[in-house]
Amino acid sequence: MTKPKDALAEAAVPRITLSPAALFAIAVGGALGTVGRFLLDTTFSETAGHFPATTLLINLSGSFAIGLLVPLVDNSRRVSLLRPFLIVGLLGGWTTYSTLAVDAVTLTKDGHGVTAALSLAATVFGGLILVMLGSVAGRRMAKT
Repeated sequence: MTKPKDALAEAAVPRITLSPAALFAIAVGGALGTVGRFLLDTTFSETAGHFPATTLLINLSGSFAIGLLVPLVDNSRRVSLLRPFLIVGLLGGWTTYSTLAVDAVTLTKDGHGVTAALSLAATVFGGLILVMLGSVAGRRMAKT
């Protein structure tokens, strides 16, 4: 039995043809992911100096989802717009490195350097762990 191949198992990322349909899928997915992030972030905004839990939740959930979906999408037997829509668009719009960076700078500037460091560490290491866990789950699901 051969192992499923996906972008997380191989060095090369599958190429997405930039057809009008793929560009539209990326744009729609990106818009939905960005709006979802904005709504969650504004609904549960943290006060100054507090740990940016909403940004952490957004980035960690996106990390797990990307890890889960890459094996499933890459092992799909048919050509589809799932990768551009879900992974590049939706999850690309959902996750947010820039907000993580702004949160860290703001916390540090306001004298909360330890909180900033904890947020950065939790996001980076938690994201790596969750991509790996999602990938294991996605590969198992792709086999069935």
